[in-house]
Amino acid sequence: MESTELTLRQIAQMASDNNGGAKGRELDRIAKGKGLTLSYTTVNKIIAGTYTSRPGLKTVEALASLAGVPLEQAYNAAGIEPPQASFAEQLPPEADTLTPEQRRVVIDLTRVFIKQNRVVHELRQEVVEHEDRSAPITRTGESPVSAKNHLKAVPNYREATEEELEHLAAFPGDPDIAHDEEPHGD
Repeated sequence: MESTELTLRQIAQMASDNNGGAKGRELDRIAKGKGLTLSYTTVNKIIAGTYTSRPGLKTVEALASLAGVPLEQAYNAAGIEPPQASFAEQLPPEADTLTPEQRRVVIDLTRVFIKQNRVVHELRQEVVEHEDRSAPITRTGESPVSAKNHLKAVPNYREATEEELEHLAAFPGDPDIAHDEEPHGD
């Protein structure tokens, strides 16, 4: 097992190196030739260290394949949880008997969880990026210390209390509203 963690930038550079130094459109063509999806602008920004978005699964999978690294390592580098079995396949068969209102609540709650996971990921990235600077301020206007405290305040939804779940479910139709609330746990 490898002891050093690779960054997404290093994986993108390895993908380039493994393909004769190809970058941009050329690396995009190589990826397409292998049945992979890779945007040349995205890969150029990742290699240059100027990519600030969260890459899609297909981008991460293409880079892993082209770099010759395990998918799990590439997902880790991108800060993405590896895909699991389809959520729809994990629902009990009786889920099809839910009323339209109940389905809407399940869908809205799922959107809230997805949004919260993105926020936690972004905050963790900001903490890591600003860790070595003196008194840095994150994009959200917090110092990393307060960002770390915020991360601790975000509940683990697998172990969420009924009250926390009810709070999230109280924002039907617009999961962004729930995110704007102060996190519980004080």
